[in-house]
Amino acid sequence: MSDEDELWPVIPSETVADALADPALPAVLFSRIVALTVDISEDPWLENSRPAAQGGPWRTLPIPGGGGIVEYRVDVERHQVVLTRIFPF
Repeated sequence: MSDEDELWPVIPSETVADALADPALPAVLFSRIVALTVDISEDPWLENSRPAAQGGPWRTLPIPGGGGIVEYRVDVERHQVVLTRIFPF
């Protein structure tokens, strides 16, 4: 087993892909979100993550450095994570 076998691919939902493609999204926030997806791919149950309101495999996580929260769903069967929403503030 290699280190790559332990990574959880993070797939953006259509909503997240649109948000990341929005030119109005500040570059610093874009960078923080991209860096956060790397962290999530290494461990979807990061220390600062919390169960989302939907429960089950849904999680929320503050964007490090501020700027919002991300929501994602851990798909254990497919060994992947779907980044479902970004809540900037």
